[in-house]
Amino acid sequence: MTTSRPQPLFYQSSKCVAMYLEANIRFQLFVRCPRFRTVHQTATFRIPDLKMRPHDFKINDTTFTLGVIQKYTTTPTPETVKLQNASGGIQYDVDKYGLKSEDGLEENRDANILAYLKRHLLWMVADRERRGLDVDPDLDLRIEERQLEVLAYQMRMTNQEPPFTQYLQLTITTGTVQKVERVEYNKNLKSTRDYILGKIFGVDKVQVGNLQIGEDKFDSHFMFFLQFAEEGGLIAKRQSGNAFYVYTLNGQVEPLLPVPEGKLEIGEMRVTGNLKNALASIKSCLSERNPPIKKLACVYQPFPNDPIVQAAKFLCIVGKASLKVFEGNFSNNRIHLERCDILETDFMNLVNKWETEKNEVSRFYSIGFNKVKEIERFFEILRNVPGAETGKSYVSR
Repeated sequence: MTTSRPQPLFYQSSKCVAMYLEANIRFQLFVRCPRFRTVHQTATFRIPDLKMRPHDFKINDTTFTLGVIQKYTTTPTPETVKLQNASGGIQYDVDKYGLKSEDGLEENRDANILAYLKRHLLWMVADRERRGLDVDPDLDLRIEERQLEVLAYQMRMTNQEPPFTQYLQLTITTGTVQKVERVEYNKNLKSTRDYILGKIFGVDKVQVGNLQIGEDKFDSHFMFFLQFAEEGGLIAKRQSGNAFYVYTLNGQVEPLLPVPEGKLEIGEMRVTGNLKNALASIKSCLSERNPPIKKLACVYQPFPNDPIVQAAKFLCIVGKASLKVFEGNFSNNRIHLERCDILETDFMNLVNKWETEKNEVSRFYSIGFNKVKEIERFFEILRNVPGAETGKSYVSR
């Protein structure tokens, strides 16, 4: 019995297949198969789960991490450097000595820092001797790290060559499997990250099922920290930056993804940091025909008057919040507070607002409680509402 030889796919058939390929497999085909590149760039790129974080990004179950690693050429590699390299390298730009790159440094700054580091190192060594510990791996690593920092400043001040060579490393992690690619460290991390993102997302159209902007964990105290810092003038206002900047930017926000204008579609969003900055970072590339976002989850903070927020079907506010959130001009079908400090005055203001505005039927508000006494207190407030009646319900949900 003879079998027919496999036949190549035509262009249109290839586009159809590409749309349903797992995103990381599709990108690997783009890298390895020159004939597939046109297909990748023109077929809709579908990603069920995309996490854009400050120092890495994750497409489905694959994480892409950029960092600067150090390879010692003539001396043994210190343990702290081994651990640092194994974790993906330094996550910020450094000079040839491994020290953070900073512009506009005043004179004698290195000498002042070096003097401080030496004092701190002496204190750490004396503290270890005073405690009389034979083995303290964590403290030993911290001492070694401080020693390397002292050495780096000394070499920079005397213009010596460091005993290591630095490389820019891309680590691609899927489960327990890691792939590593290294190049000379002659471009900064941002431009390299932008280049990689451009190769992956530089396509005609991108559809993302779930988009996360920021770290994995929500900062439950973000609202109070932001309000205290900005009202107290502790942080100078910045005009430009990216989606991960903590404080609200007043000017241009860098695009989150290099997607052509109006070619990004999103199903759900999860913003763990500053919501206004995150929305500004996707504004230009978000499609005008994008359906209302099914779910928008974010930490409690001042909410921008933004169509994306207003149109979201489900607005989930994470962390401890206030009923004053409901006093805003929200038109969402459902609003949920994960936790809430309920004050009777806030609740009465909310009830009065509902009575005045005659909110339409089918809008759903929900509140989460951590303790039984919080629920009991809330019911007590309900009973004290003028005209409230107590009855029985035989249906529970």
